[in-house]
Amino acid sequence: MESELKNKLSNVTDREQVKNKRNPLIYLLFFVVSIICWYLIALSKEYTTIISYPVVYQSLPKGKVLALTPPEKLNIKVKGFGFTILKTKLFSYINPIKLSISIFGAEIKQTGNRYLYYLLSQNTKEWISNQLDAEIQVISILPDTLFFNFTDIVDKKVPVQLVSNLSYAKQFMPHGKIIIRPDSVIVSGPQVILDTLKYVSTNMLTLNEIKDTVSKEVTLLSIPKFIFTTTTVVATIPVVKYTEMVLNIPIEPENLPDSLKLKTFPSYITLSCWVGLSDYSKMTPFMFRATIDYNILKTNYSNKVKIKLAKIPFMVNNITFQPKSVEYIIEK
Repeated sequence: MESELKNKLSNVTDREQVKNKRNPLIYLLFFVVSIICWYLIALSKEYTTIISYPVVYQSLPKGKVLALTPPEKLNIKVKGFGFTILKTKLFSYINPIKLSISIFGAEIKQTGNRYLYYLLSQNTKEWISNQLDAEIQVISILPDTLFFNFTDIVDKKVPVQLVSNLSYAKQFMPHGKIIIRPDSVIVSGPQVILDTLKYVSTNMLTLNEIKDTVSKEVTLLSIPKFIFTTTTVVATIPVVKYTEMVLNIPIEPENLPDSLKLKTFPSYITLSCWVGLSDYSKMTPFMFRATIDYNILKTNYSNKVKIKLAKIPFMVNNITFQPKSVEYIIEK
């Protein structure tokens, strides 16, 4: 009898535990359903709101370019049902408004080679409405006036500057300057900005473990408002296998009056450099110049002076020399 009572009590307890576990889930389900119902009811109502809508400008005046960027978004006050407004907001970045400037009448004011173009947003209301959902009513557009600052398109020849990250295989080095073809491009754009453009950069060219002369096509880094005659150039990196060379270079005075003599101790520097195997036999000490400037000595109160390498042939690399400074005396 006692065991039967315990079993009944255990079953009641188990049912209560299951019931207690289900209650929060039921409450959560009703809560979610109520939110969805409330949201659907809210979206079925009519609202007046402002949508910040992206815009793309088309049909610019021929031979002109925008010197300043006009607003990238228009604040459009609209009226419509919640569902329609929500859908319009969600798809605004996929389908921006396309505004063809040449279609609308405008006031143009010329100052030199610059043109100010005024366009009333109210005049574009119907055009913009036709690009939105048919159930959306456009009430107003802000800003109420669009200003376009145009300038004449001019051409300028600009040098190309290579941006690179290069590394060479062991016992290999660059052999002279990198060749870029074409080394310059014709750039078309607004004169007010083009006058400040000194060069056009390439995108980064990265090459590792180079061990032979290589040519690579590189794209130019685009610049807003500018058009290039070509968007790519070919960069040629000359590479040679090198060996180490050691030379004794005599120290020469510069700007020394004829009435004076300069003696240094030692009279030469020992220079070490990398040179291509094909150029090794051509190298002589006279292809370098190690100098001391007399004009520096006039204000130098030490008995030592630094050596300057005034001349270095293009085919060498990784130059080191000793000593960096020498003792000297000046004789009349």
